[in-house]
Amino acid sequence: MAQEGSQISNSEVGTVVPEVEAKSDATSVVIGVATPAEESSVVAGESVDTTPAASINVVVSKPKTTEELIAARALKRAARKTAIREKAEGHKRAGDLLFETHKYKAAYPHYLEATQLWASNPGYFISLAVVYRKMQWYEEAAYAATRALTLDPKNSEARYVRGVARMEQRLLKPARMDFETVLAHDPMHFLARAALTEVTHFIETSGHLGAHALAADPVEALTEGVDFGFPHYDQDALEIASVSDSSDCAHVGNGVQCRFYNHEGCARGNACLFSHAPDEKSVRDDLGRNVCTYFLLDSCKFGAAKCIYSHSREALPKNGWWSSPEQIEKAKAMMAVAEQKNREQRQLESERWKAYLKAMKAAGRPPKSAGIKNGNKRAPEKKTDAPEDAAPTEPEPAVEGQPAAAEAEATKPSPKKKAEGAKRKPQPRKKKVTAKPATEAADAPAVKEETASVEKSDLATTPGFTEYQLNVPPADINPDTSITLAY
Repeated sequence: MAQEGSQISNSEVGTVVPEVEAKSDATSVVIGVATPAEESSVVAGESVDTTPAASINVVVSKPKTTEELIAARALKRAARKTAIREKAEGHKRAGDLLFETHKYKAAYPHYLEATQLWASNPGYFISLAVVYRKMQWYEEAAYAATRALTLDPKNSEARYVRGVARMEQRLLKPARMDFETVLAHDPMHFLARAALTEVTHFIETSGHLGAHALAADPVEALTEGVDFGFPHYDQDALEIASVSDSSDCAHVGNGVQCRFYNHEGCARGNACLFSHAPDEKSVRDDLGRNVCTYFLLDSCKFGAAKCIYSHSREALPKNGWWSSPEQIEKAKAMMAVAEQKNREQRQLESERWKAYLKAMKAAGRPPKSAGIKNGNKRAPEKKTDAPEDAAPTEPEPAVEGQPAAAEAEATKPSPKKKAEGAKRKPQPRKKKVTAKPATEAADAPAVKEETASVEKSDLATTPGFTEYQLNVPPADINPDTSITLAY
């Protein structure tokens, strides 16, 4: 049995045997798999008559080229754009139905949503301007009509709606300008002709009140330099350059660029904490990656291994500024100017911060971020040589002419020290007494007796230091009420 088991070949056991068939676009690999019954019989050393094992075909495709990836992404973007425009058309139809039933406040949100979904369609802005006019929101109507004219300057309907909105805002001369432009290129626009006749009559009669001439309109003086004809009829239409309509372009995250997204691809998608959107230091290519602007200018100091942006030119559009040496030089000059302004701004902010710190230190309250420790803490108290348990010394006798209340207030402990607790007993403040002349030294006993009598009798009734009594005569002076004043 051992010899028979040793003579079993690999084909009889049914181990993995790859059979490769070469094809033009893919590689097919046939893998044979042994069944559990065959594996147990082989372990027992018995000879079995195996049948062809089941095979699994694994197709390994060749990696796609950059052109194929760009084409696939373009198809996805086209499908997404079609879906978005269909949604915008749905909002437009809903707004039209509500507008026909005179439900203007319910119609304008649909028009507004349509303009946000399809921002390059001037018809949506015209419908929005008309419904704003019906709601008497004339300023919003003029703005929406101007947006429509930037997309299509030759649109007579948008210019007429803007003229009506301006006339309702009492901007008579700008409204007349719009109506005249409409009639210059569309003489059969009868609504514009009637509006022009009306606004011309308003302008002629607004400067006179009967036979009296009125002052100039102050609005005209304030708007003298404003070009109310913008956009002009012969001006080129505005082309909205949309970077991308994908969700990655709007994923800002924490503002820091995601290195994996710009290089190999980020597997977290919208859950990534970092930014997938382009910024001022990058250019977005046709694969959605953000290419380093400094790399395109040959001035990136990090290199392809450390830079968080992509360093690949393969998927960049062919008609960008990076494809022309003259445009590259202009871009370098612009970047140099921008960097110089940034350096000047940072230097100015640093100087302002230093001046602020200097002023705060001079005021005795430096901010916490200044790097000074214990800046806001109170200065430690000075230690005295007297022991803590020593009895407080008696206050000095009051000087002649000094009220006894002030002396009593001076001997009171300060409220701050009292609030600190019993860690340290407050020490009374010693009164500094100047040297007395020889004539006053003889009267010292009398002064002491007078002070003692005052402390016993009037100290309890004497007001505190902050309790002022204004216009009250002393107790020992009796005002003479018999004196009258002649006015």
